Amino acid sequence: MEYSVAFVNAFANGLFDGNTAAVVVVSSYPSDKKMLDTARLFGFSETAFLQSLDSGAYQIRWFTPEVEVPLCGHATLASAAYLFAEREKDKQQLRFISLSGELVARKNNQEVELDFPLDIPHPYQAEPEVITALGKIKILQTLYAPFTHNLIVVVDSPETVLSTEPDFTGLLQLRDKPYFGIAVTAADIDGYVCRYFAPWEGINEDPVTGSAQTFLAPFWAEAMGKAELNGFQASSRGGHFSVSVLKDRILIRGKAYIYLNGLITIP
Repeated sequence: MEYSVAFVNAFANGLFDGNTAAVVVVSSYPSDKKMLDTARLFGFSETAFLQSLDSGAYQIRWFTPEVEVPLCGHATLASAAYLFAEREKDKQQLRFISLSGELVARKNNQEVELDFPLDIPHPYQAEPEVITALGKIKILQTLYAPFTHNLIVVVDSPETVLSTEPDFTGLLQLRDKPYFGIAVTAADIDGYVCRYFAPWEGINEDPVTGSAQTFLAPFWAEAMGKAELNGFQASSRGGHFSVSVLKDRILIRGKAYIYLNGLITIP
């Protein structure tokens, strides 16, 4: 079968920053194996597969090169940007039906705004072997995000976030731990800085992680006493976003850059 495919940099201003997602539009879903094989072929941290349900409504599924995941922010932003530009030009809002419920994407001037559920983290004592694998960094606090199953490591400064060098081989040996990834974060002038590591999902470091903001933003909003924050994910590519923390939802805003449109034949 032949499907439309686009490569889109999410939370990006151009070709060389942000996080690239492949967006594949299907008439009906191929087998899980074929979608996983396709995601592995592309090699990006996420590939989104979209199936149209109704006008402005799509089912969305996300695959890393290793597994299907229940929530992905940057690939959702990439999918919305592609649809707004190519297939739903007259729409101001799109609905995505996912394993994490209904998600909404809206046009917001030159950006896309995602409406996601909050994932309120709680204090959690990280295992000593996990802390050791993160290297010699000054940790202020560790927490756990129960919905997305992520560890949050709060450190003393943005410089510490930048200098963190995890032992990925060591982390891969710890598959029995109750989380999918680790977010290392610190306060910044207008919000916070973060990085995200998920070797168990085939992603040593994710360039920009939209879903991580569902738990980082509410933590920093409470800590800093404000609901509007700016964020920067300090990977080698880097990505910028802004967030608004509501009662039980989060709005995540960022730009996207579509740099390839084509077709793929999935046998």
